[in-house]
Amino acid sequence: MVSDIQPEEVRSVFGISNITYFPLESDAHIHRETARFLSAIGLPSTSFFTVTLDPEDQSPFEFTPSLRLAFEEDGVACPPGSERWEILGQFVYADVALDPEDGRVYSFPEGEGFYVPMHADVSSLVHALITLEEGRRRYTRLPDRDLSGYSDITDWMRKRITAVDETPFAGADGEWSKVFEEIALGMWG
Repeated sequence: MVSDIQPEEVRSVFGISNITYFPLESDAHIHRETARFLSAIGLPSTSFFTVTLDPEDQSPFEFTPSLRLAFEEDGVACPPGSERWEILGQFVYADVALDPEDGRVYSFPEGEGFYVPMHADVSSLVHALITLEEGRRRYTRLPDRDLSGYSDITDWMRKRITAVDETPFAGADGEWSKVFEEIALGMWG
């Protein structure tokens, strides 16, 4: 794992009701460290990221190639190499998927047939979401239209995220780059 995150840290930032824990299945075909993280730490739902697993669903949880099924439902071919990946959730205007072989996280921009590397692993995703939440709290204390303050906060968040994993800002077409552009312009709702 890229980031050493403790369960208490995630609960203190997001509250227990906003965290989805994935069952740890002994026969699941998923990267072992990733499975442990999703079971013990979980994934938070925020205003930017929503987990797609429904904990209220009583049917047995199984990792199936949910990304391929989603593309097939839309009548589109799944991008080559991603047919076995699992959808974890939605990030702003993109599906977020997990490669179960190595635990890497990718985004699929809405309406596009390609993917972009998003995080080295799920711990990095959670670290970035924690940083985003801490940045939001700082942001809300700024006076309206303080573009310099917005820029300072986005710089602080970007540095904190890239200290753990540079993947989120590796390219201008990444979801994090797009979101941070909007935040720097004062478009944080």
